[in-house]
Parts: sequence; structure tokens; C-alpha cells
Amino acid sequence: MPDLDELDLRILDLVQDDADQSSEAMAGAVGLSASAVQRRLARLKRDGIIERVVALAEPRSVGHTVTVLVEVEIDNERRSALEGFQRWVLDAPEVQSCWYVTGDADYALLVCTRDLDAYNAFIERLMTEQPVVRKYKSLIALKTIKRGLKVPVRCSDPGTGA
Repeated sequence: MPDLDELDLRILDLVQDDADQSSEAMAGAVGLSASAVQRRLARLKRDGIIERVVALAEPRSVGHTVTVLVEVEIDNERRSALEGFQRWVLDAPEVQSCWYVTGDADYALLVCTRDLDAYNAFIERLMTEQPVVRKYKSLIALKTIKRGLKVPVRCSDPGTGA
């Protein structure tokens, strides 16, 4: 665990909420100068704590109306099979996230497509190009309740909120 002080955690929390806010705004919120906030942000990036800064596009605004959680079972869990599948996933633009998981499935994918026809085309490509896939299970999202990437920076007691 990197050595982060309370100010680092507060800055990290702020930048995860809105990376577009000015260093002056963050400085006012944490009680530092803007240049001190900029130095801390640069260190957080350099140390890999801030992996990258991205913009979250609203999928429907660009015509992507279907979000699917896909559980994938691999037929053969040899390292080469897993690595080949992972390379394929990295190149698939429909896949927003991929996790190697425990349980009945080997992988969980978050897939975003324009419509069900595009999702079916994705699945056809998956099954054709990845013969190591034994089976898959689709969980189609009917409504998005929460979407984000924010990592909680403080451990809290769920009972107290502190």
C-alpha cells in the first residue's frame, strides 16, 4: 500500500468525482495551494495511484442501448488458452471491462453494443474466433442504477458511515 496522507486521499477522492475541476477548486476544498495540489496530483500519477484520467461517455447518447454482463466459461484452462482469450478481449471494442473470476464462470465481461443485433454479432465472433469458450451466459441490463469507476479511498464501517 502506498504511503498516502489524508490530503492525498482527499485529493484522490475529489479528482475521482470530477477530474475536470481546477486545481484551484481542489486546493480550496483541501486547504492547500493550487501548486501543491498539482504537485500531489503529478506524484499520484507518477506513482501509478492515478492510473489514467478518462471521460465517461453516456452510452445512449452515442447510440449504445444494450449493456450486457457476460459470464464466460473456458473449455481448457491452460495458460496459453487463457492468454489467447485475454488478448482477444483486449482487442474487442464492445468489451468495456473484463475480470478473471471465481465460481462457475472463468471470466465476467461488461459488454456495450448499439442493439441486440450488434450483441449477437459480438457473440458470434466470440464463439467463432475463440474455440476455447465452452459456454456463455448473458445478463442483459434492463436499467442502469449506478455506473462509475470511483474507488473508495477510505475504509469505512458500514454501520457508522465513518
